[in-house]
Amino acid sequence: MEALIVVAHGSKVESSNNEIKRIVDKIKENLKDEQLDVFYAFLELAEPSIFVSINKAITHGCKVIKVFPYFLAAGKHVKEDIPAEIKKFKKRYPEIEFILLPHIGECKGIENLILSNI
Repeated sequence: MEALIVVAHGSKVESSNNEIKRIVDKIKENLKDEQLDVFYAFLELAEPSIFVSINKAITHGCKVIKVFPYFLAAGKHVKEDIPAEIKKFKKRYPEIEFILLPHIGECKGIENLILSNI
């Protein structure tokens, strides 16, 4: 079993957090692979935290956990905070494979996605 955790910043504005929840719901609806659990997490100002979501994936029996930073650019959260959280879990659970995926700005085809919305 694998997990995908979409990690966003988090906001005091609930509608902003709800956007992430809806995106994860759409991902789940489009999944054909029942061996992939999908979760969302927030770094600040909202719950669940990345700590809670990773622990939930582990509890579900996921042996590979892929973390997708839902950030446009590689700022402090992408370069330091998220990798630091993953490092803690790698140390605690060496039998689980943790994979940090590229953030949105580094995703293949991002330029085509932008152009497709013109």
